[in-house]
Amino acid sequence: MGQTADRSERPYTVDEANRLLPVLVPVLEALRTELRTAADRDGIGRVRRSAVHNGGGTTGSDLMRAGRRAERHVDLLLRHGVRLRDPERGLVDFPAVREGRPIFLCWRLGEPQVAFWHARDQGFDDRRPL
Repeated sequence: MGQTADRSERPYTVDEANRLLPVLVPVLEALRTELRTAADRDGIGRVRRSAVHNGGGTTGSDLMRAGRRAERHVDLLLRHGVRLRDPERGLVDFPAVREGRPIFLCWRLGEPQVAFWHARDQGFDDRRPL
């Protein structure tokens, strides 16, 4: 599998994380859309009602396809070693090292660049500026 297989084991530099953002933005936006589709309560209700007659019909197929597309987006993140923390907010962590100790670089959709970090045992509320 080459380089992407190794990526999950290597820490990111801030520059490396920032260079990946143009790839991550459309993936995270699409993931958010697919998850919303897959979790659509009206659609799930339609599937339940029609499943008795036709196995869920096109709505069921649409929901299943959205789920599979979401899974592919998550797989891409994993191949890059990026940790998905909150798909709705587009929140991700990049494994990194700061002053010799393992940390996460923290970024979310809408932020212009990776500018925060937190300890591995902390989360978004604990993040600090780089």
